[in-house]
Amino acid sequence: MKLRTAFALLALVLPSYAATLTGQWDFSNPANIGEATVGADLAVGGTHTHHANLADDGGGILNGAITTMGNSTASFFTATHNIGPNGGGAFVNEYTILVDLFTPAASRSTWRAIFQTTGTPDGNDADYWIRADNDNVGVGAIGYSDAPIDETVWTRLVITVDLSSAVTTYFDGAHHFTHNASDGVDGRHSLFPVGPVHFFADDTAGENPPMNVGAIAIFDGVLTPAEVASLGGAGGTIPEPSSAVFLALASLIGLRRRR
Repeated sequence: MKLRTAFALLALVLPSYAATLTGQWDFSNPANIGEATVGADLAVGGTHTHHANLADDGGGILNGAITTMGNSTASFFTATHNIGPNGGGAFVNEYTILVDLFTPAASRSTWRAIFQTTGTPDGNDADYWIRADNDNVGVGAIGYSDAPIDETVWTRLVITVDLSSAVTTYFDGAHHFTHNASDGVDGRHSLFPVGPVHFFADDTAGENPPMNVGAIAIFDGVLTPAEVASLGGAGGTIPEPSSAVFLALASLIGLRRRR
């Protein structure tokens, strides 16, 4: 197989990724909770509990996870996402957030802050929640889902944000709900260029209770439904799209060499 043919095959079989992974945090290093797998380390507020492995209520286990300190405005994770202005505005209007999580028993039936877009972690209400009364997800500005997240098991929550059209929520690779984007370009859900974006942070103590977290990731654009589906469930691989291209090419070239 010629190299030129290999590139032609790649064009046929590989997805055309809509976004690049700019930050990934797997919580695998207890000596440095905020250590990055991709991008810059998280700034960590508070003292969080590390688990070599952590089982949910159904027996599903993630290797390398944390329980956030919670219930304090001093409890947060701040990411420098390194995404430039996009989506037609001066801020970041197109991005995708991924979080592997489940709710500890003591935090159920409370408001649970997932992420916040303001400049300081205690500067405003969070911008995406799990509701206290019914476990639906979202926020009033863009609407809440009409069905809940299962708070008792590990779930891969993916939120794609395109402020010119919609904010879309997925659970374990499957579409869950399409929110409106009523705050619009450069509105409430846009991010400051480069950073920050805060996770599990709120300006009211008690509305960011402890959460079990296995991974956080952020992409610099809107993943397609097929790309989200390929991410699968909690604990699954979070691929760097450009790496997937090179790995596939190497596989094709290796195939030629074995022949």
